[in-house]
Amino acid sequence: MRVAGFFLFFGVMALLTPAVCFAQTPANSSGPRGDYTISVQELAMPHKAARAFEKGTRLLLKGDAKASVPYFRTAIELAPSSYRAYHNLALALSRLGQLDAAEQQFQKSIDLTGGGFAPSLFGLSMVLYHRADFRGAETLIRRGLFVAPGSGVGEYCLGLVQYSLGDISSAERSAVEALNRNPGDADPHVLLGRIHEQQHNPSAVVSDVQAYLKLEPKGALHADALELLRRAQQDLSRVSASLN
Repeated sequence: MRVAGFFLFFGVMALLTPAVCFAQTPANSSGPRGDYTISVQELAMPHKAARAFEKGTRLLLKGDAKASVPYFRTAIELAPSSYRAYHNLALALSRLGQLDAAEQQFQKSIDLTGGGFAPSLFGLSMVLYHRADFRGAETLIRRGLFVAPGSGVGEYCLGLVQYSLGDISSAERSAVEALNRNPGDADPHVLLGRIHEQQHNPSAVVSDVQAYLKLEPKGALHADALELLRRAQQDLSRVSASLN
């Protein structure tokens, strides 16, 4: 299976793409415990550090991870206790394929917050996921969901890991919960498509893919979704032929 999104170059053929678990977490406005408020720490950052952080975040959100890295490093140098700068630097390094370096920065963010910033827990879990350390990834995700129990991203990441562990029923529940918490997320529909394919339910797969394509006509999982659709349509054609 082709791995799309930020991790195209890894060629981890057995894994679904966890891009959304990274893509939705670069932020300059979500504090420890996932409360999405400007933190006292951020307000106290030196002016130059805050400007560097904001510039790096804008570049990261625009997809220019390489250009964002020096700004985050400057922010860290000027404000070494800024967990958000470490977190966003980790995201940038992840997208550049530098997983070992990203792991260190995610861990620094986690250490600075005492494990209180769920996006860093989810981010580090996806580093472990790409190394096929699914149990380790699951532990981190559950820690993140304890901190931020309303996170649809966390539920999706958990579903990815459960699917890779072969726990299909739990993966299905997690994917559905991810959509319940954030109906606008497209990627969980592809995970559900994989699950329904495993359950030999091609009609459900078609619905899953159609839902994904409606939300993300050109999304990172576009090719995977179309391949799922092709196989499901073939299965439906075989069933129809057998009935005639």
